[in-house]
Amino acid sequence: MFCNCARRFTIKYLTDKYREFNKNHPAKRLSPWDLMILSTRQVFFQWLEDLHRNVIWSDKMLYSTIKLKIITNSHETDYQQKHGLNFDKKILISKGYARLKKLIRQPLLKKLARGGIKEWSYHERTKVVTFGHLDVYCSPDIVFRTGNKWNLVRLNFQSEIKQPYLDLELTTMLLWSKSNQYLPNLESKFNIYGIFYQQGKWHQKQVRPSKKGLQETKQLLENDVHQMNLLQKEFYRTKDFDAMPLTNSPSYCKRCPYKTNCPINA
Repeated sequence: MFCNCARRFTIKYLTDKYREFNKNHPAKRLSPWDLMILSTRQVFFQWLEDLHRNVIWSDKMLYSTIKLKIITNSHETDYQQKHGLNFDKKILISKGYARLKKLIRQPLLKKLARGGIKEWSYHERTKVVTFGHLDVYCSPDIVFRTGNKWNLVRLNFQSEIKQPYLDLELTTMLLWSKSNQYLPNLESKFNIYGIFYQQGKWHQKQVRPSKKGLQETKQLLENDVHQMNLLQKEFYRTKDFDAMPLTNSPSYCKRCPYKTNCPINA
């Protein structure tokens, strides 16, 4: 989000510190499409939690759970009706269910669901990992062991078409592994996977970890934090999120919950 549209990033993550400038722009706000994506991710982790306890879901269970989650989440964002962002929940439920079905049919997850992987765990990115002076959210979503290799997996339920730093972003999971005392400290002991949804399909990418890649990842994070700090200073100086850089991609605007009154539409 930071790289795609600085205005959207600013409204979501910075304006909550300036409530007087944010009365008409709530910090927690979702477009209908993002609501579906969030709900799908939440249900996936419910599915993983039950799978870890050897509880297998039927298709009916999967559908009813995503339906309930989308309806529940939509009630929490019903203010969107006031902004003219009406949407058909049936479409969101259908899309979310189809996306989940495709995901759990992915080879890696299918193997997991069928009991082909015995040693595994799941994690939600809610805890920070500290390295140097930086705190980052970089844990994998799934960790499993095959032979003498540990495998780190991260999922993206809606990725951008252009991902120039995907390899480095996935490599951040190694930072998490180094903070875990039960995992090896050698890059060669790991495989890294990214599973991401793009243009109607789930894709899987494998990255071979290396010391060079890990170092480049740290440099990328340092640069990202530096750029965010510069953006933060500029916003605190101007107190005007409409003055922040805008996206160059019209498709990114479609999912934006802050497009009302956006300068790009002027």
